Amino acid sequence: MSGRTWSGVRAVCFDMGGTLVRPEPVATTGQVAEVLGISLEEARAFMGRGAKRRLVSPQGLAQEIAADFGRPAVTGVLTEVLERARRRAEDPQLYPDVPDTLAALRARGFALYAMTNALGSSVPEQEPTVFRELLDSVFYSARTGAIKPEPEAFAAVERASGLRPQELLHVGDSVNADVRGAATAGWHTAWVDRHHTTGPLMPAASTLRLHSLNTLLLLLPARAAAEAITSEVAG
Repeated sequence: MSGRTWSGVRAVCFDMGGTLVRPEPVATTGQVAEVLGISLEEARAFMGRGAKRRLVSPQGLAQEIAADFGRPAVTGVLTEVLERARRRAEDPQLYPDVPDTLAALRARGFALYAMTNALGSSVPEQEPTVFRELLDSVFYSARTGAIKPEPEAFAAVERASGLRPQELLHVGDSVNADVRGAATAGWHTAWVDRHHTTGPLMPAASTLRLHSLNTLLLLLPARAAAEAITSEVAG
């Protein structure tokens, strides 16, 4: 795959956890599952039905979860888990390749966004300074009401940016939520595999596999240069 494949791209949208931000060893939903003594799949299903689609305080969500599972005694522990996640969201720990890559892409003329299925209790009241400096906007499922891989999650970015699907590239570490979701929406896609996953490559053949975001700089030339190349080819 060459930069020419993405010559029409005008904006890059990134997943957050596992792509831009270092996640905890055990994700928040996994910690909630451990507290409740339920499977991760059950906890994910519960969060996907509502907790990721609306804003809610850590304490409020903890109370809802405890009540729904009939476990009022664990409300305090759940609150601690969710408040810790909120603090991490307010002070995100970026991967080392993120600041320079995003700064370079912005200097080349690309609009930059992030999209996340974070719990509504983890959405910071104010965008962290690092995101205000590096990104044009962050799209939280708790604000859009749609979670990846749902088409509406990607449509929210299209509406806000005024760009068409073929002008957008989504970069993320989840084969289903990020790669398949974006591809279904008609976007260009790149799969971030920071852990050098072994076994068969799951994404479609048209999806590039990245081990570092730095590779994007080799594939996305400056906007003016990309447009010039496209004009030459068309001519």
